[in-house]
Amino acid sequence: MTRTTLRCAPFLAGIFLLVSPSSCLAQEQGWLPITQQDKQIKQVPGRPGADAIQLYFYQSIDDAEENNEAEYIYRRIKVLNEKGARYANVEIIVPNGFRLLDLKARTIHPDGKINEFTGKPLDKMIVRGRGFRVTGKRFTLPAVTPESIIEYRYKLDYPANEYPQHEWTVQQDLYTLKAYFRMRAYSGPMQGVTGATGISCSYNLPRGVEPEKKGEGFELRMEDIPAFEAEDYMPPEQPYRYHVSFFYGGKELTSVEAFWRDTGLRWSEVAESFIGNRKEISDAAAQAIAGEADLEGKLRKLYARAQRLRNLSYERARRPQESKRENLKTNQNVGDVLAHGYGDREEITYLFIALARAAGFAAWPVRTSNRGTTLFEKSIVDAHQLDGLVALVRVNGANVFLDPGTRFCPFGALRWFTTSTEGLRLDKDNPEFVMLPGAGFDKAMIERAGVVTLNPDGSLIGEVSVTYSGTQALERRLEALETDNAGRKRSLEDEVMGWLPPGAGARLKDSMGWEDTEGALRARFAIAVPGYASVLGANFLVPAYLFRTAQKDAFSHEHRMYPVYFPYASSEIDSMRVTLPAGYTLQRPPSDVQAGLPYASYRHSVELRGEELTAIRVLQLNVVSCPLEEYGKLKAFFGQVEAGDEERVVFHGGEASAQKNH
Repeated sequence: MTRTTLRCAPFLAGIFLLVSPSSCLAQEQGWLPITQQDKQIKQVPGRPGADAIQLYFYQSIDDAEENNEAEYIYRRIKVLNEKGARYANVEIIVPNGFRLLDLKARTIHPDGKINEFTGKPLDKMIVRGRGFRVTGKRFTLPAVTPESIIEYRYKLDYPANEYPQHEWTVQQDLYTLKAYFRMRAYSGPMQGVTGATGISCSYNLPRGVEPEKKGEGFELRMEDIPAFEAEDYMPPEQPYRYHVSFFYGGKELTSVEAFWRDTGLRWSEVAESFIGNRKEISDAAAQAIAGEADLEGKLRKLYARAQRLRNLSYERARRPQESKRENLKTNQNVGDVLAHGYGDREEITYLFIALARAAGFAAWPVRTSNRGTTLFEKSIVDAHQLDGLVALVRVNGANVFLDPGTRFCPFGALRWFTTSTEGLRLDKDNPEFVMLPGAGFDKAMIERAGVVTLNPDGSLIGEVSVTYSGTQALERRLEALETDNAGRKRSLEDEVMGWLPPGAGARLKDSMGWEDTEGALRARFAIAVPGYASVLGANFLVPAYLFRTAQKDAFSHEHRMYPVYFPYASSEIDSMRVTLPAGYTLQRPPSDVQAGLPYASYRHSVELRGEELTAIRVLQLNVVSCPLEEYGKLKAFFGQVEAGDEERVVFHGGEASAQKNH
């Protein structure tokens, strides 16, 4: 094979390298020897007191062997104190269709004794944020103590003939002494690639550091890589970490515009072939909208028709033999989806588009990104960035974005991570980028209402009702599909206890609305909060607000490194009625608190009527992203929120204190 090097195109400002590789990387390593330096390290440079340090990290990606694509990882970590022992619990992300192979792991004690891991890793659903999950494996290394060295190595076997987006994870959560990265690229024909296959890479690395073209691929060696320190409410981390991303392409890589146009045309061809123009779809559309004259009413009925289908994307993944036993057939087109009565989320979206077109609407598929995991960059010629699908329908001259392929997604709504970002509208003649709209704070609401009684000893008991609307309801409904009734109950109770002061308890009494699409999700809890109020002699100090401020710690720092990024605009509306013990009189009147920014508002009011204290609290955030220069204003705003939430109301006297003093 002749090696050719494609030079970087000028519009990419020199950050892309293209290569068609030919020779082989060396054999992957076994265990490396423990060095004297490894044994002597007691702390992280510049970070005394850190829990652990990564002594060595190695990552090798090999795409050169067709049908044998694989990735190899080797990590060596030294535990520096008791807290660092948590690194003995290892989670490995294993995407669907991939296999974890050749896992080896061991613990090396300070005296040189070695404990090998001999168990089997367990399946694990790894939480990465509300609205998205990744699958993986979990295992625990044996007998880990301070100054132990733990290390493990494994291979990820890729699905045959698939070349996913690759990434070198250069900066991790631990300070890394030494790291070595290699990439061996595939150079043969590839579906959807015009001309010779090339591998492109984009990267975020320290100034003066870049991947080196080495033989048939790329190589990078680095030392003393600082740990990545995430901040609460920051944008997706990936663009900010040191990393190198790889992706494949052909002649379309010479121009950003050419790449997205060619990609859009290719995707459009596939979509139009699947949608087609079928009589059974026209008949189904006519039946669904029979008797409806209003255009939006017609579209709503078509949307409901598509959503009634069995959605395989929200069911447990099946092995091939299980699908065979269930007689699940492959859908070749939207006619099959309708006839079979099931499909995955993309197939159901295509069916809805076909129904809408049959009813006379102009409708298109739109490829979307997930801003919960990364921020879409049009200048990066990587089609994997747009891995979602929604529908765009024109109604009365206006564009309406819809997501029929997501279970429980209301008409007119989108999942939060597809909003406020660009998508690619597919069209066989002119694919183009469109902006997907955001949603206001009224589309993601939590309303909490408490009716409680304060006892003379300061404890609180009663009931809290919670209403979730819009995005807040949708995400919890989707999460509930991944568990059983007991898991759903536990999740709700854990959430409520997270709102309450430490030591509080919450028991779910009932919940409703789990299978609804348009309505709210509701739950009622019995709660008990010991020591809620402070008894100081004859005085009672009663917190005016029951729930803890969620953002309290996020904005306590004087400075930030990264912009502030909320997943979505949201609203909290809380009311609490507290019945006080008999005989107490108001010593210090409560004050109303108000705070505001152009994109945020807060108000908190407290009123005493007889022996009942009523508190109303509203927090509205109508923003997703705030630049760093806004941090001072946002910090001051949440300082006012915290002050209002932590206000104490002072009462004096009472039958209990009178008897105690007597």
